[in-house]
Amino acid sequence: MNIIIAALSIFLLRLLDQTLGTLRLLYVNKGRPGLGAVLGFAESAIWVVAISRVIQDLNDPLLIFGYALGFAAGTIVGSYIESSIAIGDVVVRIFTSKNEKSRKLSDELRVAGFGVTVINGKGMDGEVVISWCVTPRKKLRKVISIVESICPEAYVTTEPTSPTKLNRK
Repeated sequence: MNIIIAALSIFLLRLLDQTLGTLRLLYVNKGRPGLGAVLGFAESAIWVVAISRVIQDLNDPLLIFGYALGFAAGTIVGSYIESSIAIGDVVVRIFTSKNEKSRKLSDELRVAGFGVTVINGKGMDGEVVISWCVTPRKKLRKVISIVESICPEAYVTTEPTSPTKLNRK
């Protein structure tokens, strides 16, 4: 029974430290290194405790299993929390045929509070409109919902943005 409790505690420690590691990377990549450092401190302290428990009895596969399972579960939990927090902005590109719907789409996005830059272009099948919208990740579903309601045939791409600081004097 003692070994099961040890394996469970290792699992929980590893779950926690891997979750913190995922969040640490998120905050560092989004320009918040101070918070990333605090999470990294906690992550590394928890990791030392977890690994020391495994090393105490390397011959017990249940402890190794708890460690590995905690790592895997922490990756999933960290990813879930990261997508729930949705820190940062995303670039949304909406490709539509140039017509009344494309004009209505940009108008509706603006009415909903989203900035939109419209670029006219020429595609394989004729004139197209590319609407660019940079929005907080938390509001991405709203943008997609507006696009689906007006131009369900639109082709939409998204990608995360990276913060860039300009030297202003």
